[in-house]
Amino acid sequence: MTIHWRALGVALVATLGLGLAGAVPAAAAQDSAYLRLAHLSPDTPRVDVYLSAFNRPAFKQEIKGVGYGDMSDYQAIQPGQYTIAMRPAGANPATKPVISQTVNAQKGRAYTVAGLGAFAKLALKVLDDEISLPPRGQARMRVVNAAPHVGDLSIQREGTAVIERAAFGNASSYAYVPAGATTLTVAPVEAGPTNLPITLEAGSVYTVLVLEKSGSLSTAVRQDARGAAVVPDGAVETGLGGTVSDVDGSTGWVRLALLTAAAATGGALVLTTRRRRTA
Repeated sequence: MTIHWRALGVALVATLGLGLAGAVPAAAAQDSAYLRLAHLSPDTPRVDVYLSAFNRPAFKQEIKGVGYGDMSDYQAIQPGQYTIAMRPAGANPATKPVISQTVNAQKGRAYTVAGLGAFAKLALKVLDDEISLPPRGQARMRVVNAAPHVGDLSIQREGTAVIERAAFGNASSYAYVPAGATTLTVAPVEAGPTNLPITLEAGSVYTVLVLEKSGSLSTAVRQDARGAAVVPDGAVETGLGGTVSDVDGSTGWVRLALLTAAAATGGALVLTTRRRRTA
């Protein structure tokens, strides 16, 4: 499978329409594992990502030209062991990967495999994504800090700290947050705070992604799961691919999506702020 990235306005409109689809039912999640891929290393050039299964030689996937800030939606996969490899964009698939990682995908679990950190110390990390139902009236949240120059991050809800000291190149632990309309404040050590007005849905799980491009922060809140079911549809900012099938006939990846400027249930909310420069 090959996805070529192009900034096509027509494709953008079509994909935003697809973003209205619902979550994968909890019953299906119990029979499958879920996997998504992300490039969150700010100084790592575009890469081609390869996915293969240990116990199914016919299962091969290739995603071309993945850049910083790209994150896929979840794909339902058969439980088992998989290898994810990254090579420079356009490199011969037979060459040695820049980095690779294995994941033992277990039934009913969800994972994000993300390239994190600076290129010199690039790590392909397997993040265990929590999709179980949080307590009644609550949402569950974590932050992934992919902004290299702003120091540790904290997230506050209406002035009360929810997550503290999320370091660059890492995902924080999950925290419970009361559901409902609220304002989240992402507060880096070396940048001004970013306020995110949002309605957190009870029974949902969220990931806050923080990027930095050309001195500006981009902060996105993604809804990963609701009601113990993964949310496969994310909104898209620009270039994207379509739904494709794997070479062995199983369900294909549903768009490798850029962080979005659209605020919608099941999608993402993005605000930007200029990084504060210190003397």
